[in-house]
Amino acid sequence: MKSILIFATLILTMLNLEAKNPIVSPTFDDIIKITIGEDEYTFDDKNIQVKVPSFADNPVQVPIFVDASKIKNPKKMILFADLNPIPVILTMTPNDFLPIISTNIKVAQETPLRALVLDENNLWHVGSANIHSNGGGCDVTSLAAANGNVSENIGKSKGKIFDKKDQKRVKFSIFHPMETGLVFGASSFFINKIEIKDENDKLLTTLDTSAAISENPRITLETKKEFKELNINFLDTDANHFELNIK
Repeated sequence: MKSILIFATLILTMLNLEAKNPIVSPTFDDIIKITIGEDEYTFDDKNIQVKVPSFADNPVQVPIFVDASKIKNPKKMILFADLNPIPVILTMTPNDFLPIISTNIKVAQETPLRALVLDENNLWHVGSANIHSNGGGCDVTSLAAANGNVSENIGKSKGKIFDKKDQKRVKFSIFHPMETGLVFGASSFFINKIEIKDENDKLLTTLDTSAAISENPRITLETKKEFKELNINFLDTDANHFELNIK
């Protein structure tokens, strides 16, 4: 019996070694260790769909889409780009939302994009896609800052809810420079938390976001939760608080 337990333990600890990284990069091992510690993970492009453009010609606005809805009862989803100076893009605690997200990001160079999803058994599933780009999207100042119209527009937001078969699609955007702080003379300044609540003030999902998300973030999420309206709260690194109500 003891030998069986030892064998099972060895199999589990070898999960990461046996799994083949579909897109090898020099920084993946370090980033995933920093991100999830010693947790077990497996590469799983079968259950996690990661879509990126065939070529990202605009490195400051790269559209990405992740669908991990095949993983039931997910606890957390993390997106990161291996070769970005700000690798972690966002961390989502789905709660009543599905592990599905669409947004735009910045890339510094060609890089693998990873979607990590923690399942109900505490195993991380990793989906991958390679973003082909000439890069340069992380070390340029925002257009709003360059044009000098940040203060008059910051925090302006809009959103809409769409019915989609047996679930709802939630789209929203907010005016914000999302400065990385990697440009000389420009401090880091970005939205770092988004909370979505229903009309009863119940927290439905949380997004912890980084400056790797593009200027004026546009985000699309999906849920099977029934609600009458949504209240979306945004918080940035200067402690500014913005609210959006959509019905």
